[in-house]
Amino acid sequence: MLDDKEFKALIRLLDDDDPEISEHVWSKLSSLGVAGIRRLEAEWEVQEDPVIQGKIEDLIDSISTRAVTQDLLSWRKGGGKDLLEGWLLLTKFHFPEIDLNIYRNEVNRLVNKTWLEVNNSMDSVSRLRVLNHILFVMEAYTGNRFSTRYPQNSLLNYLVDQKQGNAFSTGMLYMIVAQKLQFPVYGVILPGYFVLFFKEGEKEFYVDAYNGGAFFTKTDLKRFISKLGIEDRPAFYKPTSNIYIILEVIKVLISDYEAMEQPEKAASLKKLLKDIEITFE
Repeated sequence: MLDDKEFKALIRLLDDDDPEISEHVWSKLSSLGVAGIRRLEAEWEVQEDPVIQGKIEDLIDSISTRAVTQDLLSWRKGGGKDLLEGWLLLTKFHFPEIDLNIYRNEVNRLVNKTWLEVNNSMDSVSRLRVLNHILFVMEAYTGNRFSTRYPQNSLLNYLVDQKQGNAFSTGMLYMIVAQKLQFPVYGVILPGYFVLFFKEGEKEFYVDAYNGGAFFTKTDLKRFISKLGIEDRPAFYKPTSNIYIILEVIKVLISDYEAMEQPEKAASLKKLLKDIEITFE
């Protein structure tokens, strides 16, 4: 733990021109970790030098990014059991100051609202229709068809705040709410798209959350894949893990940032992919 005198001295050296000194200062202040962010924020507020303020901002971002990266790696190592948690962490990677509880509570509200409208006499398909009505009629969630390459389409906070998103975000919200209600719904990754797979006994079909929760068959999915002009693969019809859903969302974000000519954002996400990679010896 740095005492106030050493802390203040390091802050003053943040804009030192000597690379060795700069690296040492950065390392020492970074060692404060997440616990030191409030201390850095307090220093930013009283700092009169705009250059040092900028360095403090970069330092806070670096500490936050490293912490979230470690949390995502731990989530992956733990099997990625909770899709919502992985999605929240990815959202926090973009917005370090975000209050994740706001969005946890909103998801829980949607779960409770749906639970109140279903009953034991309904079959699973009828329950999905209730979920469709709540998400896409009462709550007015929809697919964003005007800014399709806008990166924030993939993030939970944008989806909840704007009530619109891409195929991945609308599909993940649908899947999370459905699974919390024990509906047999799972995620399926297609090239640049995401759908849901319902399976209960011999009954199975697909759900397109981006298009208002429309139900469609395996034959319909085959036609869709054919229109994309890509090679048909068995993986396009099977549920995938939460881990691979989040990894695919990161890849979508990279592609969208590149399309929006934001190479620095794309590079940070490429680094994230590398940092959360698990190598099996």
